[in-house]
Amino acid sequence: MFINPFYFARKGLAGHIADLADRVTGKTLDVGCGSKPYESLYASSEYIGLEYDTPENRASKEADFFYDGETFPFESASFDSVVANEVFEHVFNPDRFLDEVHRVLKSGGRLLMTMPFVWDEHEQPHDFARYSSFGIRYLLEKHGFEIVDQRKS
Repeated sequence: MFINPFYFARKGLAGHIADLADRVTGKTLDVGCGSKPYESLYASSEYIGLEYDTPENRASKEADFFYDGETFPFESASFDSVVANEVFEHVFNPDRFLDEVHRVLKSGGRLLMTMPFVWDEHEQPHDFARYSSFGIRYLLEKHGFEIVDQRKS
């Protein structure tokens, strides 16, 4: 039997997202939405998928909007929730990314962010960092986020 060793980690991720999905409400931005695999889990009144602007992402026709890797194409304080699942490790400039997430969230808005902690090495060539739980807490608090719940899977 041949099973990808990360199959169970990804399957577990879906379960963890499902456990927290009821906290994702109102107008929701999914940054790095991919094929939008978790859209149906969220309690959102409106769901918008955002992807990095590449020919491949445009060809997939999944995302609703695209961005240049620097600035999200939305007004400030326009979302109740932002989700970024398995995206942050691919971000070249984490400070800029968190500033943008914070900018588009309404006051009191929520961010649900997941990232892998199971890989031994970076997935080349598109991963720029791996974060410890302490490192990610530091970055989020530095950018004005209050940590409500932090879990390891």
